[in-house]
Amino acid sequence: MLRNARGVRTLGLAVLALVGFLSSAEASSLRVAPIGLKLSAQEPSGTIRTWNDGNAPMQVQIRVFRWTVENGEDVLTPTRDVVASPPMATLLPGAENLVRVVRVSGGPIKDKEAYRLIVDELPNPANQRAGTVNVLVRHAIPVVFSK
Repeated sequence: MLRNARGVRTLGLAVLALVGFLSSAEASSLRVAPIGLKLSAQEPSGTIRTWNDGNAPMQVQIRVFRWTVENGEDVLTPTRDVVASPPMATLLPGAENLVRVVRVSGGPIKDKEAYRLIVDELPNPANQRAGTVNVLVRHAIPVVFSK
């Protein structure tokens, strides 16, 4: 009986520690839409929107990578064929931002070209406190150009 009580006490302490950890975690509030873009050579640009649903300003970085699959693994390669503007933004609480995605490469599209638009929430040093976990969000949005 004593052995079982110790196990229950240990389990209870572990649960309390987990609850304390989860309550000190700060969830992110970065939202992006749409979750994919299908564009063409005739219409080589599109837009996405980013939102800050939180109560503090956040920095957002937007980058574009060529997206291929090799041996079943995603491979992201830096590119200048497609750009996102603006590449950085500060989103105030409750604010939204329009990001334009444009294929600037002058070459023809052979079949299709696939890219990933990486939207990262950047760390805010003002939010870093001992005993807390800051959860940062990364959205990887597929952008496909076809003939």
